Amino acid sequence: MAKVKTSVVFKHYAPQQSLLLPPSLEELIGPKHLVRVVNEVVEAMDISDLINLYQGGGTSSFHPRMLLKVLLYAYSVKIYTGRKIAKALGQDIHFMWLSGMSRPDFRTINNFRSSKAKEIIEVLFKEMLEFLVAQQYIKLENYFCDGTTLRADTNQHKMVWKKNAERYGKKNLEHCRELFKQIEELNDQENKAYGSGDLEEHGASSAVTKEAIAEKVTALNQTIRNAATKSCKRKAATLKKKLREAESKIDKYDVQIAKAGKRSGYNKTDPDASAMMMKNKVEVLPAYNILAGSEQQFITGISVHQTTNDGVCFEEHLQQIEQQQPSKPDRIIADSIFGTEQNYELLQSNEIANYMKFPLYHKEQTKAYQQNRFIKENFSYDPVTDSYGCPNDQRLIFKGKRQHTHKRTGYRSVVKLYECNDCSGCPFIQQCCKSTKGNNRQIEVNEKLETFKQQARENLHTELGQTLKKRRSIEIESCFGDIKHNMGFRRFHLRGLHKVKTEFALVAMAHNLRKLHLKELKKTA
Repeated sequence: MAKVKTSVVFKHYAPQQSLLLPPSLEELIGPKHLVRVVNEVVEAMDISDLINLYQGGGTSSFHPRMLLKVLLYAYSVKIYTGRKIAKALGQDIHFMWLSGMSRPDFRTINNFRSSKAKEIIEVLFKEMLEFLVAQQYIKLENYFCDGTTLRADTNQHKMVWKKNAERYGKKNLEHCRELFKQIEELNDQENKAYGSGDLEEHGASSAVTKEAIAEKVTALNQTIRNAATKSCKRKAATLKKKLREAESKIDKYDVQIAKAGKRSGYNKTDPDASAMMMKNKVEVLPAYNILAGSEQQFITGISVHQTTNDGVCFEEHLQQIEQQQPSKPDRIIADSIFGTEQNYELLQSNEIANYMKFPLYHKEQTKAYQQNRFIKENFSYDPVTDSYGCPNDQRLIFKGKRQHTHKRTGYRSVVKLYECNDCSGCPFIQQCCKSTKGNNRQIEVNEKLETFKQQARENLHTELGQTLKKRRSIEIESCFGDIKHNMGFRRFHLRGLHKVKTEFALVAMAHNLRKLHLKELKKTA
């Protein structure tokens, strides 16, 4: 055994020794710690609506303010599951201090998050925004909007595709018709051999319904009872079994198509999750589309959607942020996918300034686009004759109006159709009439959309517009980056659209608390 050096001096270490005056948790937590920010903000919030959800009676409940603090702090420090939060309440002094040494178990935490918090989460989010406005961290003037996808809590291999359900459903109906035909042939054989007095005769029917299947099953039962040979009975029993299996498949595929709705499919683990292309442009996984807006890198509006097209989701997003924000923003700044006629019209009806790009906004700034004489945007317009001039000095005359209906939203746009009277002999016909394959050049003009686009151009080309345009990617993308990379939140832990909305609201509130904490630290630095 090696000899122990006697000249080395160590600090006193006696872990089992009792303390005469045990230290207070208050003394162990730094004055600028994140947990104090969470405590201060939640204490300032009005949670009367949350308290009113409790009916009273029976045993006492854990205070909802304490549970809300614990949830928000847990999300701020990357703890997202009920079991881990319950474990931290017994091990982490910050959780102990925040909960006042209360020890709710994981079931209590999960029930609070999935029931009480779910019902009132938008009110709580609004309360936090009011606190930030009162403390002058945000003004709710500019709303920088964008979307991102987050994975659902699902098994990615259990997707149900709508097209497959429709295809298999059609094959199953064809199989049913074939079974009907075999049943009729069996009945005809029985009738020829034994007469038709004891057997009910059914005409062939191409319509496959539950009523038709029930009639065929009744006929088969009668055949089984009255058949003289065992082979006939066995064949009738086999047809009956196949018909019952086909009937169950009809219901199965109908349910799958109904669940998918307008989506391409859904996931069996979480039917509300949709298959979406992830940001890496490689994987298609069950996920939700998140739309959010920010100001000063505080998240000021959120919504969760089941479709990947941000522009299509914007109307619903605008409706939800009206309930979340104390006041509507003065202007909305968003990328080109949001620049549709319907969305521009929504901004106008809500009296919000239009700073949203449109799909060709960046391309319009290039010289190649501006010098291309053959695109309709560069044709000269004569308002007196309501006609356009082409590069060959020919006039494109107004021919009428056409209505376009958006497939997903049902929004209707009116476009005007213009056509050149005669493009034969034109030296530019190959360059100008590519899409019409040598016919007269036609163009479609959406006057309302063009007016909105011009409004967006003018706003974005101002000094303020240039500043806001540069800040958009810094603002909202920084929020998504903090959530995904710093907070490690890349996948939901709850299932179902409503629970997912609740969870992302908690994530957004936790992000705001983290941002508030950083700003407080910078003040004292």
